[in-house]
Amino acid sequence: MSEVTHPSFCRVEFKLFYDWNGDRPTQILIFRQNEFSWWIKVVVDWSLPELITELGYFQRRSLFQMSLQAIDFRQMQLLQNTVTKITLSLTDQNQNLITIRDGFQATTNYFIVVAHRLRYEIAEDPTRVIYPNLDRDLNIPTFEASCLQNAEFLAPTVFTVLFKQRKFAYKTIDRPIYEPGDTEHIMNEIDALAQFRGQPNIAQLVGLVVSENPYKTCSSTKLPAVVTGFLLEYYTGGSLERSINEDEIRNDSLPIRWAIQIGTALESLHTRGRTHLDIKPSNIVLDANKNAILIDISGTGGYLWEWLSPEMQALIQQNIDTTPANTPFGVRVATDCWAYGRLLSTIAEKCPPGGTGEKLRFVGEALNKAAPESRISLRDALAQLEDNRRLRIGLSRLNII
Repeated sequence: MSEVTHPSFCRVEFKLFYDWNGDRPTQILIFRQNEFSWWIKVVVDWSLPELITELGYFQRRSLFQMSLQAIDFRQMQLLQNTVTKITLSLTDQNQNLITIRDGFQATTNYFIVVAHRLRYEIAEDPTRVIYPNLDRDLNIPTFEASCLQNAEFLAPTVFTVLFKQRKFAYKTIDRPIYEPGDTEHIMNEIDALAQFRGQPNIAQLVGLVVSENPYKTCSSTKLPAVVTGFLLEYYTGGSLERSINEDEIRNDSLPIRWAIQIGTALESLHTRGRTHLDIKPSNIVLDANKNAILIDISGTGGYLWEWLSPEMQALIQQNIDTTPANTPFGVRVATDCWAYGRLLSTIAEKCPPGGTGEKLRFVGEALNKAAPESRISLRDALAQLEDNRRLRIGLSRLNII
C-alpha cells in the first residue's frame, strides 16, 4: 500500500486497484488531511484507448495512481464516515470538472492530459463493506479488534488469532470478494450461533469483534462501535474433509460417532426452525478429541449445487431468482437431510470393508432416494445409527469384534 504526501498535511494512501482486462480502472484510497480522512473509490467510466489497455498491469496501475495524486480532492464534497464513490467520465460540459494541483499540469500522463474534460460524480459506494453498529443490548462478550494478535490465514474469511495467548478462529465481515449481502449473512450467523451457545457439536461463539468505524472521517468524532466479525472456539482437529481425504479411516468407531453427532446437531437446528443448507465435509471440523463440530450455520450463505437435493435444484432451475434460503422451510429441511445422506455415503467410502461403512452407506442411500416420499426421516436415520452403535459396543465387550 503506497502513500503519497500532498502539501498542507495531505496524504493519499492507495489501497486496492483493479481493472477489467486493462480497461475501466478502479482505485480505492484514503485521502488524509490533518486529522481528517476519507475513504474514496475512484472509477473510470469510459473505455480507455489501446495505448493504455495494452500496457502491463503494473504500468497501468502506476499511471492511474500518478493521476490520482494530481487531483485536488479538497475541492470535492467528500462524504463523511463512509466510502465516497467518485465516477470519472469524459464530457464537453463545464460542470463538476476535476481540479489538478499545481505542478502536475505539464505531464504526458494520459489521465492528466484529458483532465480538462473529466467530469466527476459523487455518491456513496453501494458496494462498500458494511460494518453494522454494535447492539449494546446483545448479551454477547466483545473483543477489541486491536487486541487480537498473530492473525494467520485459514480461509478467505477466517483467520486464527491470539487473545491473551489463547487461540481462536476469527471470521471477518471484510473479505477479498465482498458482496453487499455478506454482512447480513454474518449477522444471521451470529444470531444462530448465539441461539446455540452450549449446544454440543455446533461451533461455539466466543464473542463479537468490534472496533471504531473504519470509515470515520474525523478522529475526534464520537461514533458507535461497529462489528467487524466474531470469534469462535478454535478446533484443532482440522476439517472432516481433510481427515477423510488424507487416508482411510482406521478407527471403526469414529465414522458412526461423527454421523450421529452431525445428525444430532442438524436435528437441533431443525427443531428451532433453522436450516443449514451447506452440509458438506468442509463445513464440519473436529475438536481435539475427534468430535464432529458443525460450522457455518447461518443458513443464508453459499452452497454447492451438487449438495442440493434434486427438488431444490429443480426449484432454482425454474426461477433464477430463487436461492435455497428463500424456499419453504420443508424444502430446506429436505435438502439438509439429503445432503446429510450424501455426507454419510462420502464417509462410508473411506471406511474399511465390512465395518460401520456398510451401515453408513445403507442409511445414506435411504436418505438419498430419488422420490422424497420414499426417503427415511432424519430421526429414523439417527435411530438406525444409534442402534448400530449400541450393537457394536455390545459386541466389542463380548470380544466378538
